[in-house]
This record gives sequence, structure tokens and C-alpha cells, in this order.
Amino acid sequence: MKNKAISRLLVLLLVLVFAIAVTGCDNTPAQGSKEPTAAPTQSPTTPTKAASEPTKPAETTKEVLPDIPANRYDATKTPRTGSNATNPLVISTGTLDGKFSPFFNTSAYDVDVVDMTQIGLLYYNKDGAPEAGINVPSYAYDYKQEISANNSTSTYTFILKNGLTFSDGKPITAKDVLFSIYVLSDPLYDGSSTYYTMNIQGMKEYRLQTSADILEMVDKIIEAGIKDGDNGEMVINPASGVSAEQQKAFWSYFDKAGEKFAQEIIDYVNINYPSYISSYFAPYTDDQVAADPTLQAAFGMVMWGFGELNEDGSFSDSMGNTYDLSKDTVDAKVYWANIFDSYGYDLSDSGINYEKAGELNIEDYVQQEYISAEGKVAGGVKNISGITSGKMVCDDGVEREYIKVVINGVDPTAIFKLGVHVTPMHYYTDGYKGQLNEYGVALETKEFMDFLKTKNPKPVGAGPYIFQEYKDNVVTYTANDNFLLGSPKIKTLRYQEITLGAELDSVLTETVHYSDPSPNMTIINDITGKQGDYAKLDYILVDNDGYGYIGIQGQAIPEYEVRKALAHAFNVQLSVDNYYGELASVNYRTMTKILWAYPDDPENMYPYDGTGETSKALFLKAGYIYDADKNIMQYPQGHEKAGTQVTYKFTLPSDVSDHPAGSIFVDAQEVLGKIGVKVDIENDQNLLGKLSTAYESGIQVWAAAWGSGGVDPDMFQIWYSDPAVNQGTSAARSGLYYLYNNGSEEEKAMLKELNELILAGRSTLDTEERKAIYKRALELSTGLAVEIPTYQRKNMYVFNADVIKASSLFRGDDVTPFQTPISFIWNVELN
Repeated sequence: MKNKAISRLLVLLLVLVFAIAVTGCDNTPAQGSKEPTAAPTQSPTTPTKAASEPTKPAETTKEVLPDIPANRYDATKTPRTGSNATNPLVISTGTLDGKFSPFFNTSAYDVDVVDMTQIGLLYYNKDGAPEAGINVPSYAYDYKQEISANNSTSTYTFILKNGLTFSDGKPITAKDVLFSIYVLSDPLYDGSSTYYTMNIQGMKEYRLQTSADILEMVDKIIEAGIKDGDNGEMVINPASGVSAEQQKAFWSYFDKAGEKFAQEIIDYVNINYPSYISSYFAPYTDDQVAADPTLQAAFGMVMWGFGELNEDGSFSDSMGNTYDLSKDTVDAKVYWANIFDSYGYDLSDSGINYEKAGELNIEDYVQQEYISAEGKVAGGVKNISGITSGKMVCDDGVEREYIKVVINGVDPTAIFKLGVHVTPMHYYTDGYKGQLNEYGVALETKEFMDFLKTKNPKPVGAGPYIFQEYKDNVVTYTANDNFLLGSPKIKTLRYQEITLGAELDSVLTETVHYSDPSPNMTIINDITGKQGDYAKLDYILVDNDGYGYIGIQGQAIPEYEVRKALAHAFNVQLSVDNYYGELASVNYRTMTKILWAYPDDPENMYPYDGTGETSKALFLKAGYIYDADKNIMQYPQGHEKAGTQVTYKFTLPSDVSDHPAGSIFVDAQEVLGKIGVKVDIENDQNLLGKLSTAYESGIQVWAAAWGSGGVDPDMFQIWYSDPAVNQGTSAARSGLYYLYNNGSEEEKAMLKELNELILAGRSTLDTEERKAIYKRALELSTGLAVEIPTYQRKNMYVFNADVIKASSLFRGDDVTPFQTPISFIWNVELN
């Protein structure tokens, strides 16, 4: 496996999952009733087991009033005063691409620009949990999730609010939701949304414009698969009920699909990791890469470990080819050749599909190419059978529209993909000369998709602010007084582009009033010292979505007691005290602490013993021999190194002084030395790239960190240990596959239970049930002593407290990776 500049596992952990169910139109306030003005909360209820029709008979219905808070602020009746009326709030942002479309935005910064103008079908709160209701910035008044008795289908019903309008005053209806869904599901849609990857009934037929019979045949071909022949040629495995000619025709699109597979990686890296350009792709700049497809492809290959940038600025790929990036072409075709060179026809999760950047495997791309060329049905597929709409009367006697979505099976992640932006069909189709269907789209028509992109420069929606212009690196908005939760307190809002690394200076110089610099204790000390320009600043810290850990390779160190002995020698508090200070806290479970599934106040399973006696007892329990006279711990009889001193290699990706775990390793070296165990600490800058083959690379104990995992507590990819089911490399890096087959009876029992819990967590939408499942699963995963959690670092927001009223921001526990201090921007005020 090629070295990876970053581990895809850190960024490809399944994003967005939090199962919560709310009873449709039950337990909701009557229209116009007074509601509290604080941030909304909602208690989850258990989803019902049998689907029911989302309608109920009623002889009469109440007068239809807007579903908005009775006491919402209305600036047209109570005008803004002071700074809120005359001065702008200026927020920093990075380099913008200018694609300000809810469908086609290409960077996280562009997403921020768009989001100010939009509302979603659902709102996701500070815990990442979906919400709906009158006091919630969502179009859904309520929603419910229902699972069929045999778990064959999941039905989601979204009851929609009455009386809402877009910022231009036009009414919002279910048609706007359907328009958004059908754009994202169109066969020619090429934006970043993965809405179409859900197993919605009829979605594949619609997306591919094919029949169920053809999909069944394709499934058989994919299940049979392909493999490498003796001379590297493609060998097609026989498929039941499918002819050899059909299989050959299908797999003939392999290379064409592979180029699209590679292009997805290029796009993913360039959308999500422009901040890494200065570290991994210098001397090229963000702007140079953004403007040059060859640089984008080379950068994508560098970040995924398929090449490196040379000192002279040229690029060498993993096949040994060198390119002059000023004149040679590097593209998806080159990238695919490198991927194929590495894996051949290995389509497993540890083969070609290990490299995927999205949710589609290489087989999915082959399927798309094949069906597009040879498998479309005459007349086309006009709609998605599992998505319907209508009207229902709620328990409060009011009639409302609804959208219903039926998904095959149980998918706890679906609720997060279903919360689409509610975009105005009238605006995004205004001016299109072609024919539109009942959903407001021209099905599979390139001209229509191209037309939608002409709207990229100016987003329109029902969000708190109205986009005015993007000029001279500044985006300007004015308040949307039609916003469902009330007029924003501040009339004018701006995003100011700031060079990466200049975030703090931009606040100090009052170029912006709010930013998110990289945190360090110097900034905190300067702000708390209140000297000079820092006197006007304040800061807010928030846990980062990720955590540090120490890995103990289970195949390299197979004795359970020995791994626990090492764990008790790690003083994980040192990663905080000696490195991060206020900018981190200790973590005691193999999960980021910000997730809803993280247990409350978990105990430390490996209390630190600086005397070494706890570790010594565990070594002796494992049969190791201690020579007190020489202070040497020896390998036991039967070990290949029997009679010699026990020695371990601890590996860091940087110098001891530059890594959070550096002082932990140095201290553990001293502690273990007290009981005659020798520890060698080494620095290997290529450590992260070697972890997928840790055992083969001689890695025994190492320190690293997991990155963002979103809201999903699913542990399958990293912790499911049956190699017949999970072919991913994360379980291999820790040695779980080895322990599953060769571990002690105690370890095998733990892994078996853990696997069962992981599958159970994927099979229910009940939040409380899942929370209990993951509490026990985390005890087992941490208890295996192949991964010892260390720290959870923090990120930082800095703002000008002379300009922004601090009390109008979210603070403390209300700030999470899912809710920033200004998430409720409509409530933010100026002094």
C-alpha cells in the first residue's frame, strides 16, 4: 500500500447518523400559541414498528395560520436601532469559489455562504440530532420514522409548516421540497450531494433510468465479481443466471468507470482539503491549484499517497513517472492507471475500494456506465416510487402538507441525508426555455443542469439573510425579515475572505469581527491578559471532532495481559498537561467525546501506575520472567526470543517534543524501565502511511489521531473483526483480524460480543437503545487494549467583544462541532 499523506479512514468514516423519532403532528403546540424563545429542544420517542398512513379523518379543520412563533421579532413593526441598524457584522471566511448554489457548491466556504440563505427540511441541533417544530429553523413542522414489522422498510413522514415564504415573499410548498429532491436525484446531477445513494424505493431505477430486471441481473454480475488472472488479465467469475456475454459487456466499462472513480477522489480532496496545500503541495498556492485541473489531480494523488511533489516542483506518481506540471497533463486517467497498478482487479475494501472518496464503489461506477450505454428502458422512469406527497390533518385539527419517503431496510444514517435544503422552484427554473415535468425538472437533460448552474452566483431561499453581492472578496447580505423565526437582529452581514493563517490578525485589525484561528495557549494568554489590541477580544473553545490515541498492534503483541500492562504505563494526562493545556481534555473511550453515543463520565479502564507494579504483575501473569537481580523482564519459555530482555519499539510521526504523546512515551519508557522492559522511541514521518500494514511494517506501538467522524457512532469499519465480513484495513492495523482467529478465548469472546453489538447498532433507529449498545461496545473496544484513547483537543473562535454582544452568542456547552457560537445568527446582536 502506498504511503498516505492523510488516512482516508480519518475522513471517510461514515458521516451523519443519529436516529431519533418524533411522533407526527403529536405533542406539538397549537398554531399561534406562545412558545419559549430559547434554543429548541425535543425529546426523542421510540419509532413505531408498523407503518401507518399519514392521514387521519377530520370533519372540520382549523383556520390555517402560519406555523411561526407567536412572539417572533418583526423588524418591519419594531425597527432595528443603533449598531444593529447601521453597522455590518463581518465574519471571516477562506477563499471562495463563487459557486453559491445549494446544489453545486464546491467548497466548505461556499457552503457557509449558501447556508445563510437557506433552511432545511430538518434542523440538526448542537448534538447533531434532527429537529422539527415551530421554534426550530426547519420547514418540517414535525416528522416520524416507522419501521415495518420485519425490518424490510423504513418510512419517514415529514409534516410541513403552513404559511412560510421564501425571502422574495413567494410561498413555500411541498413542490419546492420535491424539486430539491428531484434535482439531487437526476441521472445527470453532478454535484456533491449523495442523496441518491440512499436505498429509497425506486431510486436506482430512476437514477439509472432502468428496470428492476436489469438491476437484478447487474447485482448478480457484481456479486460474482472479477479477479486477476495469472498474467494480470481480468478473469470474470461465473454468475448464476447470467450469460458470459452479458458479464463481458458489463465489465468492458471497467476502465471508463475507473477514471470517474479517480475523478471523485480528486474532487473530494480539492473540495475538503485546500488547507493542506501549503503543507503537502508547496510551493503551489490555493489559487494556483484551484485554477489548474492538472495541479488538482496531482494534489489529489499526493494526498491519497499516489505520488509526491519534487523539490523542483515536478510531480512523480507511484508508478515512477515524472511530470512537469507546467506543461504535462495529470488527470483522472493518470490517477486511475496508478490505482490499477497498485491493486489490479482486487475490488475488495482493502483493494481498489479502499481508495474511494465517497459512497460509491468502483462497481457502482461500472454499473452506471453499463446501464447508461446498454441498460436504459424505453420511455424512461418518470418518478421515484418511494417518494410521495399529499395532505393530512394533524392532531391540532390543522391540515398540512407532507412528504413521505420509503427506504428499503433500516438505515440510521438516512435521516441526515433526508434533511435537504428547501429551494425555491420558481427562482431556480425562472428563465429556462425547455419543458419541465411536475417536479420542476427536465429529466436527464444536460441543458437543464447547465441552466441551474447559471444561478450559482446568487442563492435564494428562506434563510435568515438575503444574498446581495459578491464583490472584492466580500459577500454582502441584508436581513430577511420574512425569516420564519423572526427578523435577524443585525441588518447587514458580510463574509470577508481572509488568507489562511491570518484569521487572528484580521480580528485584531478589525478587518473582521469574528473568526476561527488555529488555537494555541499564546492566543489565550494574550486575550486573557487584556493588553493592547487584545483587550477587545474574547474567545470560545469547542471540542474537536476527533481524538488522539496510542495503538498497540494486536498481532505484534498478542498477549492480552501484556497489552494491558503497557496501557497501565501510559499517563495519558500528560498529553494535556505537557502539550495542549487548556486546549484539550483526557478521553477514556475509543470514540470522539462529542458524539451523542459517548457514555457519561466513563471510568479510566487503565489507571496509570508510575511505579510499574501493575504492569509488572500483568507481565508475570502472561508468563514473562523477571530477573530482580539484573532488573530485566525476559520473554517466556516458548517465545522465539525466550530468555532475552523484553524490548518494544514506540513510534511517533514527529519528534517527541512536537507530538502530544511524546511525553507519554518518554514517561512510559521510564516506568517500564523500572521493571526491566526496554522501550526504544523512534520518529518515522511515514508512520501514518504504514499503519494499514502495521504488523508487516514492524509497527508495535504508535501514536496517532482519528479525524472527523461526523455524528455517526457506527463502529463497523474500525472494530468489526470478522475478516470474512469486513475487509477494511483499520481492523487490520490494530490486529483485530488476527485476534479474531488466534486470540485467547477471552479475547475471542469479547470480539464476538463486540461484532454482535456493532450489527445491533446498525439495526435500530431507537436512540436510547443504540446508546446502551454503544456504551457496552465501547467498554469492549477500549478493553481489548489495542487502542488507548489519550486526548480530545479543542478548536477556537475569536471575536471582537467591543463590536459583538457576547451574550447573544452560544457559549459553553451550547457550542459543539455541530453548533457554532453564531449558528442562530438571527439572534446575534451588535453593541
